[in-house]
Amino acid sequence: MSSNKNIKHSNKVSFAIVFFSLFILSGCATKKSTFYWGEYENMLYGMYIEPGSADSTTQISTLVTDIQKAEAQNIPIAPGIHAHLGYMYALEGNVAQSKAEFMTEKSLFPESAILIDGMMNRLEGAK
Repeated sequence: MSSNKNIKHSNKVSFAIVFFSLFILSGCATKKSTFYWGEYENMLYGMYIEPGSADSTTQISTLVTDIQKAEAQNIPIAPGIHAHLGYMYALEGNVAQSKAEFMTEKSLFPESAILIDGMMNRLEGAK
């Protein structure tokens, strides 16, 4: 009789382990990102791995496309994307568009104010 109890207990423990494992994994599988990241992370990674692999024009195109896709899906764009886009516009010499992107970043993410204000000051100083 004792071995039947052990087998039943073992089956219950195995079932509990499988159940909780599936429960935890199902939570991971359905997690949706708060922000739309698009190609931004891959682009940044590529820039650090292969410097010069994406010129400012290519980056602007990629970031603008990501912003449009986020808007189309009604998902907030990730932090840093407008700031990065503003920096790329500054590299291209498009100061007005650069300022607009910096201000968009600052309005969407007020916690970025110190960084954005510093970038704006450097942009003004570069004139």
